[in-house]
Amino acid sequence: MKRKTFKIGEYAVGGKIKILIKNKTIVITALDWYKDTNIISARYLAYEPNARYNIKGFLNELTTHYYAEKILEWIESKIELENEMDYVKHTFSLN
Repeated sequence: MKRKTFKIGEYAVGGKIKILIKNKTIVITALDWYKDTNIISARYLAYEPNARYNIKGFLNELTTHYYAEKILEWIESKIELENEMDYVKHTFSLN
């Protein structure tokens, strides 16, 4: 299990974003700065179609583009995400 809390401050919902990676599941949670309570969270599977796109979209809702990219870089350094083109290639190769 891999986890990391990004303490971003005023540029993120709640100020902190926690990432938890367990097997092929990625959980992204926005935490309150002072109480560490859950404000909003989402769960993604690394192998679902457009996983990278969906995670990036959610991160951009939580924080600025700069921090969303930094968090996504960290996630991709820990687990391989499915992207649309890989999914399309795999789907057509089955036919």
